[in-house]
Amino acid sequence: LNPVLLYCDRPFEAKAVHDVEAFGPVSTVMPYDRAEEAVDLARRGKGSLVASVFTNDPAFAEEVVLGMAPFHGRVMIGNRVSARTSTGHGSPLPGLVHGGPGRAGGGEELGGMRGVKHYMQRTAIQGSPTLLSAVTGRWVAGAQTQTDGEHPFRKSLAELRIGD
Repeated sequence: LNPVLLYCDRPFEAKAVHDVEAFGPVSTVMPYDRAEEAVDLARRGKGSLVASVFTNDPAFAEEVVLGMAPFHGRVMIGNRVSARTSTGHGSPLPGLVHGGPGRAGGGEELGGMRGVKHYMQRTAIQGSPTLLSAVTGRWVAGAQTQTDGEHPFRKSLAELRIGD
């Protein structure tokens, strides 16, 4: 089956594009103007296994990923750095949640600690180190560092920033 790319020119007025869960190599392009609108469109879909965000802007990535995470089992962040080696948003990663909280019921079996975690909001996030640091609030090896010249040990806790 060849991939299918659909276009919905008025996604905020449409209903079927959000209510019908399409399987297979199919994607729908929906225009939006602001990050809040992108999150709203993702919420209207009622959840999925995985979503992708393509940006090189850490602030945009943070807002959209955190807004979309409750509706997806995994969010893949693509940018200029990760695009060269990306396995794509549909590639499963060992040990990570792959079932989203949407229509299929979560994609996890209950039992032990896994059963407890089923009731917690968890979303696996993949992307470049800099964007992962922006979204999680924790520096990740390989992310950009601050180079303002002052050594981090000489800064107060209030002055420290991710990457110092």
